[in-house]
Amino acid sequence: TPQATLEVVKKFSLRLDKSLGQHFLIDQNILGKVVDAAVLSKDDVVVEVGPGIGTLTQALAKNAGTVVALELDRKLAPVLDYTLKSFENAKVVFSDALSVDLKNLPDDLPAPNKLVSNLPYQVATPILATYLDKFDDLKLYVVMIQKEVADRITAKPATAEYGSFSVKAQFYCDVDRVAVVSKNVFIPPPEVSSAVVRMRRLAQPRVHVFNKEFFFKVVKAAFWQRRKTIKNALRGSPELDLDIEEIDRALKKAGIDPKRRGETLSIEEFAALTNAFKEVVEPASFSKYF
Repeated sequence: TPQATLEVVKKFSLRLDKSLGQHFLIDQNILGKVVDAAVLSKDDVVVEVGPGIGTLTQALAKNAGTVVALELDRKLAPVLDYTLKSFENAKVVFSDALSVDLKNLPDDLPAPNKLVSNLPYQVATPILATYLDKFDDLKLYVVMIQKEVADRITAKPATAEYGSFSVKAQFYCDVDRVAVVSKNVFIPPPEVSSAVVRMRRLAQPRVHVFNKEFFFKVVKAAFWQRRKTIKNALRGSPELDLDIEEIDRALKKAGIDPKRRGETLSIEEFAALTNAFKEVVEPASFSKYF
């Protein structure tokens, strides 16, 4: 509740750091939607990034077997000791969420199978992108993020929101929006609205590609300059060194009009284009990409 949150803030003389995305949730209804969407059981090990004062952490600990809360701000240590003292299954790890190895956590903590978090907005996209690539044990993500990022995760081709991160999220997961969240349910309120998104990891990536790293380079190149045609975007990409003949042959083999813009390609078409390059580029040439 707002009152309970303010009491904790006052008790520990907290000065909230907006640069760390410290906006504390004070709405029980939204909290319930997050926890319900995670479908928790005592078999689950949940990782939470940025627990703040432990509001969501408490709710997760009531329903999960173990909660591993990753916190960067060490001045919150006494606060979390206080708010989580009744939850022995909630473990706080002071670490940078972008560099932590979830498969080798300290104190022999088990590897998480779910991420449930009110993510710090400044690092939400890199955290999700990193975890999707690195930690295949994470089978479910339920995250509160900036609405703009949520729009990108769930975007369809040929929309303004559709981009390389849309493709990455949908390559690994089924995605859906759980709720739109007003800025007024936080202390202090952020400058933007939020949304809760659920991402269920697929047993296999949505499309087959011969190499994921090269696939994502092709996707990134396609959106590098959105107004360019796919042919010119690939040709001008700073991360790809493909000659125009190779690009023409790959586009033809994949059945993609070279005059289309990259933002109109579906994930299936990106996969077809990636695999086409394998057929038209000399194998030795790929070594520079991996």
